[in-house]
Amino acid sequence: MKKTSIPKLDDFLEGGIPEGSSVLFYADPGVECEAFGYQTLQSRLEEGDRGFIFTNVTEPSSIIYEFEKFGWDLEKNVNDETVFFVDGSSYFIGAPVTGKYGIEDYSQVKEVVLQSINDVPDGVGVINNLSTLIDYLGNDETVKIIKKWNDAAKDKKTILLYIFTEWEYDDDLIKLIKESMDCLVNLNTIEERVIIGQGFMVTGASWTTPSSNMVLFNILRPGGVKIFIPKILVTGPFNAGKSSFVKRIAPESISVDRKALGQVPTTIAMDIGHVEYKGFVADVFGTPGQERFDLILDVLSKEAVGAFILVDSTQPKTFARAKEMIKRCNAEAIPKVIVANKQDLPDSLSSDEIRKVMNIDESIPIIPVSLHRDEGIEDSLDALLEMLYR
Repeated sequence: MKKTSIPKLDDFLEGGIPEGSSVLFYADPGVECEAFGYQTLQSRLEEGDRGFIFTNVTEPSSIIYEFEKFGWDLEKNVNDETVFFVDGSSYFIGAPVTGKYGIEDYSQVKEVVLQSINDVPDGVGVINNLSTLIDYLGNDETVKIIKKWNDAAKDKKTILLYIFTEWEYDDDLIKLIKESMDCLVNLNTIEERVIIGQGFMVTGASWTTPSSNMVLFNILRPGGVKIFIPKILVTGPFNAGKSSFVKRIAPESISVDRKALGQVPTTIAMDIGHVEYKGFVADVFGTPGQERFDLILDVLSKEAVGAFILVDSTQPKTFARAKEMIKRCNAEAIPKVIVANKQDLPDSLSSDEIRKVMNIDESIPIIPVSLHRDEGIEDSLDALLEMLYR
């Protein structure tokens, strides 16, 4: 099995892609899809495999630059001859043809790519982009060529990654292309009144029954494909350690301060941060814990997809307030983790004791944490991410 190093994709595929398999990354127009092929190739190059990129969309120098923006040094691999280009683009735009092989007539495509597959046994080939191939060769010829390439790749144990933007092609053509592949990964836009992001989902794999989950993703430069969580809420009673927790998981977080007017002016601090962790990125919002600011909690909770509920393990009298906040922010309906802070103090209650006092169901993780000692923070993140994308 060859890992893609795309977060969650390897999990959905039971560990990665078997040698000799063909994978179709098919995307709605406007959705970035090349990064999925490029990141998989980069991952394999880092593991010592060899590979090639057949490009009929843009010239090789532009792809090298794109890799550079992701933080990957493709030029070094080209110079080391661990990866090469089949340049099917430059000639047709009047640019100098570069790469190990060049295409000046699309009647050459089948044989040149077959030779490339031969050159990288046990390696990886990226076909970018299948849409352009259809435009040049037509429906029937493209399907025949794909089958030839896939047969050759299976024989050489080479993985082929096809990038395909699904324009308005004939339904029968789309069906034939998908049937010729070992694995299908759909990339599309996620809509809820307006477009809120991009998502991927494995819609088929010959070696396993994949999860039917749709996963939101962002493409970062540098960074590549990351799983995107639109909003994580951090809430809990006053003085439970919410701001400190946000600062630990999102070091660049900021506190947005506003003065609350009244008999005794106080400062309201709402914490906003951005988390990058184990291939995931998320926006995090921390709320004030006092009851008079529950309106802020009501507003922020409406689009949260997960929540951390901070409690002070030494203050069981605040647990009722924590349960009230869970209900108020609709956290009963979303994945949530109870973060039991201040476990370093001698009078702190254990997770089991907190569960008993709060009468919390066993399905809700209670993670012992000491922000003072930086203990349990990653366990909390792992627990919520597991619940969001199990």
